[in-house]
Amino acid sequence: MADTMTSGGGGEQRGVTIIDVFARDGLQTVLHEPHLRVPTTDEKVAIIGQLDAAGVPEIEITGFVHPRVIPSLADAETVAREALARPHRAVYRALVPNMRGAERAMAVGVPKLSCLIVASETYNRLNSNMTVERNVQEIERIAEAGRAAGVTVSVGMGTSFICPYDGVLAESYILGLIERFVAAGISEVSLADSVGLAWPTLVRERIQAIRTRWPHLTIGLHLHTLAGTAIANVFAAYEAGITHFEGSVGGIGGGIAMPVHTTNMGNVATEDLVYLFASCGVATGIDGEAIARIGREAQALIGTGNGFTTSFGTLASFLAQSNRELDRVRSAPPGDSRAVSA
Repeated sequence: MADTMTSGGGGEQRGVTIIDVFARDGLQTVLHEPHLRVPTTDEKVAIIGQLDAAGVPEIEITGFVHPRVIPSLADAETVAREALARPHRAVYRALVPNMRGAERAMAVGVPKLSCLIVASETYNRLNSNMTVERNVQEIERIAEAGRAAGVTVSVGMGTSFICPYDGVLAESYILGLIERFVAAGISEVSLADSVGLAWPTLVRERIQAIRTRWPHLTIGLHLHTLAGTAIANVFAAYEAGITHFEGSVGGIGGGIAMPVHTTNMGNVATEDLVYLFASCGVATGIDGEAIARIGREAQALIGTGNGFTTSFGTLASFLAQSNRELDRVRSAPPGDSRAVSA
């Protein structure tokens, strides 16, 4: 196992913080996919607890959106109350698309709010029925209310690279939005490749521009998998200095205003992130076997998923399984592709 990875600019190896968003972003997938199953409140709370026990350091436990918009999150208050009432080590946060959502989240004691905005004007109107400017003003209000209540406020910014309707968004435009958030006192911004079509050089260049301008800003990365470049983008971002990455167990998740089925563009799987970094000797604090098992259970629960490490867990477990099959494989004729498990 490699243990020599360093930051892009040299120096000591950095650990990473992996955030799981299954209980919000994963569950909104069912909105346009009627064949998928919505877990019960108890099942949601149980998975949140399992993620915490596996060592996930931050978990997005729900989203305080209008129940008519995303019915699968209609039990947000109950999920938050029950999850927060149980002993946990992880930071629990909730997505809040507007001031009303923030008020609901703070009323039940959620300690961290993740504001939502989509950088693309077209997509933001489809997603939240707000202009980008109006959305920024809502975030400024939430940031002020959060400070008054002693609650941490971060921003998740969709289509930070590419919009399915407007194409590649200009770097200068993204920087201008971040400047507004920083001026509002926000110290953490997560960039989302909502479509899953970004590529490593685009991700690296955009992150480098942001880090050059705001070296103390915590930048997160939220990636989707449509083009199969998500893990490559993660690695490029890590080398550019990013240490916060969002995933969803089982690779489950997708946008609610997309032109294609959300199951084609799942979130990068939390277990794939864990495997990537653990293989490179980068600390995550997450149990690889446990997170893969949770991913399998989440896929079975929902009825979909795009995780890869889900299927085998860790290198050690894959080798153990392979060796258990060795006698059977050896007994087959050389090159016989029919040597498969019965």
